[in-house]
Amino acid sequence: MSKILSFLSVIYILAVSSDATTFEKNGITYHMKYDMSGYYSLSTHGMHVLTPGLIADIENIEWMEIDQQNLTDVEPGTFRNLPKLRRLKITANNIPHIKTGIFNSLSNLTNLELYVNSVYQIDPNAFDNMTTLKYIGLSFNQLESVDPHWFLQTPSLEFIDLRYNRLTKLPASSFGNIKSPGPFILWFDGNYITRIDKDAFSGMKTISTLSLDGNKLKTMTGDFLLGREIDWLSFRANKIECIDQRHFATVFVANYTKIWSNSWHMECFKKIKTWAKENHKNVLYDPY
Repeated sequence: MSKILSFLSVIYILAVSSDATTFEKNGITYHMKYDMSGYYSLSTHGMHVLTPGLIADIENIEWMEIDQQNLTDVEPGTFRNLPKLRRLKITANNIPHIKTGIFNSLSNLTNLELYVNSVYQIDPNAFDNMTTLKYIGLSFNQLESVDPHWFLQTPSLEFIDLRYNRLTKLPASSFGNIKSPGPFILWFDGNYITRIDKDAFSGMKTISTLSLDGNKLKTMTGDFLLGREIDWLSFRANKIECIDQRHFATVFVANYTKIWSNSWHMECFKKIKTWAKENHKNVLYDPY
């Protein structure tokens, strides 16, 4: 019997060692991915709610993926003492509400990916004190608005992905509380945006990419771009028929602007091409 116990002890030690390919803790199985030490995907074995302290006290984990596990809730305090965790991916579940206290203690997290989770509500302080966070992915959810408090305490943020939600407008000061110096990448593709208020991006001076493809914009004045330094601007596949020539200088401020697949009136389209050539602006008319 003592030999059997010794053997099982060795197996357990191997299972939880820093270079283990698989180990279990609190009913969850951790599988190493791509033979990369520190990168694990998690199997919850039918557990639909992650409870406080369930994923805790693991020193070697750097990337964590919880994908397609039919989760319906993650409770505040689920993640504790994960000092090396830099990337957390919780995707393709059914989590409607992101609550304060779920991620706030992850002090070294740089990437947070929450795609395809049916999220329609995020608490105002859900991302507070995430001082190293650079990228947040919220695409393919059900969000109808942006809360300006979300990014109040994310001073390193550079990339926000809000594609394919249910946004209909970007009100004034939507991103007015941003403290990060940027430059920023902002993706809003595939929403239902018809209006962008003048001060929507008031907290952002430098934007490397602003993508508004596949929305419902019918025209633009460029007011929301005033005072911004922009490298790439894209508003392909909207409903724009024309832009008043008085606004060309405020709309086409980026180094490169993509405008194809709208409903352009031919005469207006010709005026844009002529103006862009005369003013040495890179306005891209087609994908070729």
